[in-house]
Amino acid sequence: MSLLVRRRVDHRVVIMRNRSVSRGATATTTSLAIAFLLAVLAANAAGPPKVPQSPGRYPAVGDQVRALPPGYRTIKVDRHNYRYHDGSFYRPGPEGAYVVVRAPIGAQVSFLSPGYVSFGIGTGHYFFANFTYYMWNADRTGYVVVEKPEGAETAIATANATGESEVFVYPNKEQSKEQQDRDRYECYRWAVDQTGFDPVAGESDVVKAGDYRRALSACLEGRGYTVR
Repeated sequence: MSLLVRRRVDHRVVIMRNRSVSRGATATTTSLAIAFLLAVLAANAAGPPKVPQSPGRYPAVGDQVRALPPGYRTIKVDRHNYRYHDGSFYRPGPEGAYVVVRAPIGAQVSFLSPGYVSFGIGTGHYFFANFTYYMWNADRTGYVVVEKPEGAETAIATANATGESEVFVYPNKEQSKEQQDRDRYECYRWAVDQTGFDPVAGESDVVKAGDYRRALSACLEGRGYTVR
């Protein structure tokens, strides 16, 4: 075979190989595009991606933290000092850390964490948050940690079913904790005056409870809070 003929044959082989590689690359690209399209369609059919949920909004008893959350308060019970923040109690732990502990009976807080449930048993009215039971002490104007009352589970389930659980309140104007406490208490008193319904008194009127919640929400929203 002459040199010219060999060069022509080699040139055709190169062209055929290039076409084969091009067809392979095109097929691969097409496959990837189809796979991507199918993934997008499947994601749209399934709705927005689910955000992983935290197992709980409160730290567990026994957890240790190196630093206390900003805005914590010191509470003294039977000569012992506790740190309280957003429904959790802390005590000094090893090597300068703080350990989450169970709420001590008799501890008083002026503000309950969002999402607490209020419920009545007999003539008593209780509040439940982070596996802790409280009662309102009018003389001390605070919530005091108490022992779990008999029949608490049934009462809490009833309160949740009738919509008597507490609203969620979020400050929009960087109100301090003290300001939030004052606003919530003043709005609570205003809502009671407007509706004649006092959740602390242990009333169980569902209609009045709804009126009270709406009045409370209106008062708090007027002071720069978002209520849910």
